[in-house]
Amino acid sequence: FVVFGMGKFGGEELNFSSDIDLIYLYERDDGFTTGGSKGTTQPRMFFTQLAQRLTRTLSDLIAGGRVFRVDLRLRPDGDNGAMVNSLPNTMLYYESWGQTWERVALLKARPVAGDKALGEQFLHDISPFVFRRYLDFSTIQDIKEMKGRVERALPSGEHNGFNVKLGRGGIREVEFVAQAIQLLHVGKDPQVRMRSTLAGLDRLVERKYLAASDGAALQGAYRFLRHVEHKLQMVQDRQTHSLPTNEAALVSLARRVRVGRPETDDRGPEPALSDPQSAIRNPQSNVLARFHELLRVHTEAVHQIFHSLFHGADAAPEKPDEEASRLMGELHQEERTLWRLQKWGFRNLPESYEHLKLLHDGPAHSPASPKRRKLLYDLAPLLFAEISHAADPDQALASMATLVASIGARSSFLSLLRENPSTLRTLIGLFGASEYLTRIFLRHPELLDNLVRTDLVRVHKDGAAMRADLDARLAEVEEFEDQLDILRRYRTEEFLRVGINDSNRLLDVTEASAQLSMLAETCLVGAYDVARTALLKQLDLTALPGRLVIVGMGKLGARELNYNSDLDLIFLYEPQEDAGPGRLSAQECFTKLVQRLISVLQVKTREGEVYKIDTRLRPSGKSGSLVSSLAAFTRYHHESSQLWERQALIKARVVAGDLSLQAQVEELLTQVAYGVTIDEAGVAEIDHLRGRMEQELAHESGDRFNIKTGRGGIVDIEFLVQMLQLRYGQRHSTLRQRATLSALAALREAEILPEEEYQLLTHGYRFLRTLENRLRIERDEPVEALENTNEQLRSVARRLGYEGDAPAAQLLADYQRQRELIRACYARWFAQEKGMD
Repeated sequence: FVVFGMGKFGGEELNFSSDIDLIYLYERDDGFTTGGSKGTTQPRMFFTQLAQRLTRTLSDLIAGGRVFRVDLRLRPDGDNGAMVNSLPNTMLYYESWGQTWERVALLKARPVAGDKALGEQFLHDISPFVFRRYLDFSTIQDIKEMKGRVERALPSGEHNGFNVKLGRGGIREVEFVAQAIQLLHVGKDPQVRMRSTLAGLDRLVERKYLAASDGAALQGAYRFLRHVEHKLQMVQDRQTHSLPTNEAALVSLARRVRVGRPETDDRGPEPALSDPQSAIRNPQSNVLARFHELLRVHTEAVHQIFHSLFHGADAAPEKPDEEASRLMGELHQEERTLWRLQKWGFRNLPESYEHLKLLHDGPAHSPASPKRRKLLYDLAPLLFAEISHAADPDQALASMATLVASIGARSSFLSLLRENPSTLRTLIGLFGASEYLTRIFLRHPELLDNLVRTDLVRVHKDGAAMRADLDARLAEVEEFEDQLDILRRYRTEEFLRVGINDSNRLLDVTEASAQLSMLAETCLVGAYDVARTALLKQLDLTALPGRLVIVGMGKLGARELNYNSDLDLIFLYEPQEDAGPGRLSAQECFTKLVQRLISVLQVKTREGEVYKIDTRLRPSGKSGSLVSSLAAFTRYHHESSQLWERQALIKARVVAGDLSLQAQVEELLTQVAYGVTIDEAGVAEIDHLRGRMEQELAHESGDRFNIKTGRGGIVDIEFLVQMLQLRYGQRHSTLRQRATLSALAALREAEILPEEEYQLLTHGYRFLRTLENRLRIERDEPVEALENTNEQLRSVARRLGYEGDAPAAQLLADYQRQRELIRACYARWFAQEKGMD
């Protein structure tokens, strides 16, 4: 038998005159008591009598008072439910009939008496109900309805008589914000579960689900309001939350709260008085004025945050023509409908007409109800305002129709979109920008909450947060195959998160690249741990025969990954002194480990693959060993490596493995890359290699351009920057930057690159990388070619934000201007450096 403390008792936040919210639970119904003078008793009867006696002992009012008022209304089925329930019946209730408010209540549940091990078992068993990894639309709607009930319950009246618990901006609003955000994220991030409101707000800020300024405002208000609440209740042990209306009593309360004293500093700002002379003449007025101002500042801050919950980005889009309102009701007029679609920018008119009918009628197996059609008519103006501004309206409409037809709770979903224009805008932005990401999204409808929570979802995540998230998920399973699936699902979710924010222009190209690079590193670290554990178990080893590091090369090393990028890796190890007789050598063991790691990442399961791995940049390329000892790596580069291999090491960085070896390896990489300054012959060699790449890889023609390896492409800038780094990096350590933009800035600071050329190359690089990004995000392949066909250029131009009557022509003109400026700068520098004495 166990007693759960709920609410403020569970959160260890009781007032001076609190009820205590309890739930009673016992283990099971089978068996009987051993018997006594009254005979045997079934468990339900026995534990009901125990709970009744416990409740009376605590709450009955006798001459000496009572211990605590007890409130049992949070138990399953509330006042209509049994006082005590068995664990199986409780689980059945929550799994079958549990509501969202009960999930919120269980966030604070804490075993406080009885068999606490049974209590912890229940909390573990019920966690899938409380902490859902994926949200459904009813959850969002329920939270919004709960919020509405809080708003409707606000008592009227000014600060005299103000209710600090239920009033506008009061304690209940602070608690609701903390609990609602926890509920939305705790399924994917268990670390945000905190029973205490203050600790919960701290954790939400720490995990970046709540802005630091909002967290500080809510905490300051909560401390102040709870302090006032305590001072109200401790006078006569009265369960009150309302300020006194009598001025003398209010002044007394303000003094008990110590308004104006240093002790109030952590409870909120002390505002300046508008009339200090009046305060000197009337000290009582001073205290009241300060108290009212503190109350106003705190409650207004809280209510603003509370009100913005779920509405942070919901500015309505531009109103479309009235025809959109009538469109859904006039679908039977095909010719007129096609005319409207063409007017709004659709091009594949017959296909879009069919998709429009699917959206309106629903699939054959589940035709639209009158309620759903009414919601669709209401949504149509917003829907077509967004679709008509999408990069590809036909694709956006097709994807929306497919989504609505394939999910459950269609009416709830349409209602959600109607009430949340930001969610609709995000969906259409994704659907119109990327067929590739849309396919992922439609294959994984459980990821819909990544869009529904657009006001709460994190645009930026740091590596530590990603690793903590993945580690927590991997820790939940033990089987190797399950771990492979978790790695793939996590990569899919995060990849989609980045793509959604990128498609909706919440990330620029460098921010998107940084997020994709951190995701790749996180997956590498997780995959390495999975592979290492599996290999040690297979070989019956307790430890590896040395230390291994994984070195990221190219775009991964520079944190410049794009969509569809392979991971360029090399593997270096330091062996132990002696592997011992009969044991695998370090070379053999680490080769097996790397092979297992590559398999973990590349093998295709039902969830797909994590990343493709390219190891050709290792010493001796394809003919070389998969792994190299530090000694062999050093010897190779001192004796045999070519200039292009030194050039590749500019971007090299340790990304996973045994990080105790990181500093030593990165010092070695820097020494190999920058140890010797290249001369004019080296400059010429880099220029020659660049020419070969353009000739052999670009395949350009009059109507086809390669934005990466073609004339004036990305590689022009990268090779120019790397040539200057190898030319001057030995003398100027600040030039030893892995990222191209960082290296350009360092070259300017070192006064090697003039300001005008810095601006030209930086702008050109960002332009080309953004163009590459938009090409790659559209399809699941490393696209570098830009075709001078109106349809492709128009689609790309729209995704880049070009508008007007001729977006394709504008894009082409900008691209050709940039490539000529970049090529001229490249040619000027290489001619100059090859001619130096």
